[in-house]
Amino acid sequence: MFGYIRPAKGDLKVKEFELYRSVYCGLCKQLGRAYGPFARMTLSYDFAFLSLLHMSVNGQKARIAKQCCFVNPLKKKNCCLQNPSLEFSAAAAMVMLYYKVVDNIQDSKGFKKCGYFLLKPFAKSAYKKACRVYPQLGNIIGDCMKRQAELEHMDVSSIDRAAEPTAQALSQICMLLTQRPEQKRVLERFGYCLGRWVYLMDAFDDMEEDLKNKNYNPFLLRFGIIEPDEQKIKQAKEYAVGALNLTLGELANAYVLLDVKAFEPIFYNIVYLGLPLAQRQTLIKKEN
Repeated sequence: MFGYIRPAKGDLKVKEFELYRSVYCGLCKQLGRAYGPFARMTLSYDFAFLSLLHMSVNGQKARIAKQCCFVNPLKKKNCCLQNPSLEFSAAAAMVMLYYKVVDNIQDSKGFKKCGYFLLKPFAKSAYKKACRVYPQLGNIIGDCMKRQAELEHMDVSSIDRAAEPTAQALSQICMLLTQRPEQKRVLERFGYCLGRWVYLMDAFDDMEEDLKNKNYNPFLLRFGIIEPDEQKIKQAKEYAVGALNLTLGELANAYVLLDVKAFEPIFYNIVYLGLPLAQRQTLIKKEN
């Protein structure tokens, strides 16, 4: 994923922020423990969120202890101890990394392409190890990347069609988080809306870069933008913000039905404050 699913830190209480950070640090340790030190570089807010969601819907409590930090070994931090939720999220991160590397090899040129070639053996090894434990993740994400590549090859201009593979992938991943039938249905919808929002955010964030590099972007195709055009780009941004806001509204409706009592203040912060804040920050960055 892309690092957009993060809390608005300034609106979290100290104890809530410490709990969130302990899960974030615990995921970092799990990546290093299961897949080696280089795997820590894939650490992101998105997979920390997935860990919290997995723990919450399964009624798990975070067991926390003071441990040394990989970046600063002399300073101990609160860290969530190893549990199935961290293991699941770490595996998802490795599967995502592999397909991202493969995709970047196809899209990149020059030194960047060489760098991804060098990274591929590590990513493939971690991918195989993750799929041995969670084969469903490999199938879900692999199918998503395949369908996404097909749509991009067809230059699909429909925002809904372009966002569908990512939305469906996160929907199916979220359904794996619990065996409770009533929560599976809610998680399916919640994951779908969240995956759609993440895809749209990434496309919105990359508009100028994709235009410059002649890469696929559904918002650019939607408005027929092939060369810099200030008026059309403004229209595309306004359309993107509208689509993002609509998706956030649907996400909030699904969130209300989720049983996330264990970490409710953190989830509330992310859904109602953190995601809109990430969206506003991206817009402000573009305006500047």
